[in-house]
Amino acid sequence: RDLQKQKKAIEQEIEQTTVELEADQGLGADLKPVPKPTVRDLSVLDTGQQNMTTEEAEPDPDELQMGAVITAEEIKASADKSSADAKPEKPDEPSGPTEHKAASTDDILGQADDTTDSVAKPDDTTEPDAPAKPKLPRHLPKPKGPTSVAKTPKVMGYKLPKSMLLDEPEPATAPTETREQLLSNARLLKDTLKQFNIDVTEGDITKGPTITRYELHPAPGVRLERISALANNISAAIKAEHINILAPVPGRSSVGIEVPNRIKTKVLFRDIIDSPEWKKSKAKIPLALGKDVYGKPIVADLSEMPHLLIAGATGSGKSVCINSIVASLLFRFSPEELRFVMIDPKVVELQIYNGLPHLAAPVVHDPKKVILALKWVVNEMEKRYQIFAKVGARNIAGFNSRSKKKPEKTDQPELPLDEGEGFAVEMDQEVSVPRDEEIEIPEKLSYIVVIIDELADLMLMAKNDVENSIARITQMARAAGIHCIVATQRPSVDVITGVIKANIPARIAFQVAAKVDSRTILDAMGADKLLGKGDMLFLPPGTSNLSRAQGCLVTDEEINRIVEIVNNQAKPSYDKDMERQLETPAPGNGGNGGGIDEDEDLIQQCIEVIRVEQKASVSLMQRRLRLGYTRAARIMDELEDRGLVGPNRGAEPREILFDVED
Repeated sequence: RDLQKQKKAIEQEIEQTTVELEADQGLGADLKPVPKPTVRDLSVLDTGQQNMTTEEAEPDPDELQMGAVITAEEIKASADKSSADAKPEKPDEPSGPTEHKAASTDDILGQADDTTDSVAKPDDTTEPDAPAKPKLPRHLPKPKGPTSVAKTPKVMGYKLPKSMLLDEPEPATAPTETREQLLSNARLLKDTLKQFNIDVTEGDITKGPTITRYELHPAPGVRLERISALANNISAAIKAEHINILAPVPGRSSVGIEVPNRIKTKVLFRDIIDSPEWKKSKAKIPLALGKDVYGKPIVADLSEMPHLLIAGATGSGKSVCINSIVASLLFRFSPEELRFVMIDPKVVELQIYNGLPHLAAPVVHDPKKVILALKWVVNEMEKRYQIFAKVGARNIAGFNSRSKKKPEKTDQPELPLDEGEGFAVEMDQEVSVPRDEEIEIPEKLSYIVVIIDELADLMLMAKNDVENSIARITQMARAAGIHCIVATQRPSVDVITGVIKANIPARIAFQVAAKVDSRTILDAMGADKLLGKGDMLFLPPGTSNLSRAQGCLVTDEEINRIVEIVNNQAKPSYDKDMERQLETPAPGNGGNGGGIDEDEDLIQQCIEVIRVEQKASVSLMQRRLRLGYTRAARIMDELEDRGLVGPNRGAEPREILFDVED
């Protein structure tokens, strides 16, 4: 028995010693040893590293270069100096300095693209004269010839802009905070949490352009909610204006504390364009957005989003983000490959692009004509799907890469509807359906990017029409190669409605004033704690993890140089159908036309209802055609302008001024 007691005591002592050793090593929340901490300073641009050789050099201890790594021995040595009662540990074998190779910039973006593709001309062969078609009913629009999509301009010898047009990055400067200061802040964070009985271990320290992220590994059993609740205490301890706590860091077992830098570093647009991530990107429609906390360039793919929502308060960097997106597309696509539809109710934001050969129409400023532009996009989408159905393509990529061999015609049997047995068919009206011969098939289709700079102004003018058009585009236009970028500075629920949010999964949030605005944009908190001036939260499609980044800066002078180079190579080639629609008077202005086939179709249906019922009123149109009050009243005003009905007489129906028997 004595031996068993001694054996049990020895086992308990061994177990206790093992626990103490593991505590000295430091276990994280995942019950695994904490990895060796590293310190990275990515806020300083080292422009001279591109021409350096691969020989190993002795790092300067007084200056922290980009990507420099502090080994665990140095961190332990600094901790020994600050705490005299620390237990000496057995030093590990020294590890060699980490070798970092600078990114090569030999490949310069901007080589000339062979733009020999052009839109196929319609066949010169014409079929013999067909017998005259019977007269269509009044409520159907008249056929307007063959169905064709928007023509793409043919520009010979077009060359993409080069990065030499952009401003060069500023020379590297000394870091604002030394390595010892960063380590001292990490120890201060650990001691602050220790005062509240929260045991943590220092982790990696990453200094980005705008913020510095300190990672802490909590001990097993520590509730992360306790650390998040101490945000104000931590902010007071390190004397920061405000901090952001990630509990945990997405994809890691550590807690991240983001502290604003005293001096922020700019992320230039040229840094993204010259980066290997941009040059080697396989994205179909790449967008240069900025750099994340770890200094990695963010190059998103608009075709995978497939639509983007940008929101933020005034002065937060929203307009600069739109300029960087447009510049990204101009650096990658020719006018034959991509077209713009720009809507700018504020007049001044996108006016600089008025005259680009990429534009399908001049920049739309009148909010009353925005509906015409959006419905033109919807009609273009429907025409493209008709073409896809004819050639057997599923999307724009399959259509452009299809075989150019023309399929053979096959005679399809037609049922004589007037003599069909077992069918109750009425032949008092004929419906015109576009045949295959009436659809022009181009060789290639270009991408179309719709940019709406201020959604709030449009929602005030015609909320239902704008919301319905945006919903149709965002729901169906992805396969047709049409993508929508919507921006607003008033992220409220009446502007960013549930219908719009449901169909735009990718979002960028800049600094906002309240937490409710952050939830409206991202369905999460955090945008109210941003610092402004390009500090943003990016929500990629298909994930709920927010990525904090610093948006890239493109100045007005750079935009002017890019636009000048592009405009000197080609003149604007606007789509005739869209230009004709935009030149017509806007709905509700007393014009003689509705400007779009859909409104004209509704007007003809209203005339038919008046002919049958022999009375005219807004409530009658609402019941029979299932319209809203605003739309029914607008169509009734249009009938009054045409002289078909009389003015409003209160509760009594309007007077009918045309012959209902004719």
